[in-house]
Amino acid sequence: MARKSDREYAALIKARQDAAGRFGFGLGVLAAVTALAINLWRAPRPFTWQTIVVATLMAALNVPLGIAFGLLGERMTRPPQDGDDRDRR
Repeated sequence: MARKSDREYAALIKARQDAAGRFGFGLGVLAAVTALAINLWRAPRPFTWQTIVVATLMAALNVPLGIAFGLLGERMTRPPQDGDDRDRR
């Protein structure tokens, strides 16, 4: 198998990280919208501005978590570079 240059490998990793970040952002936004809907569904009515602010802030925490999980998944499934001796189990 031909050895990939460090530049080609770095470009591959950068492209994978970009895709994983965008995918994670999408999942985070989907989770945030779902969490906001659930929080507001369970909140007592009539809504106060504090209820809406707390529900929105709690839901917004899902976005960075989604990005982090997307990047973690990219790191765990990253193909080894040719000549990499590490055990990838």
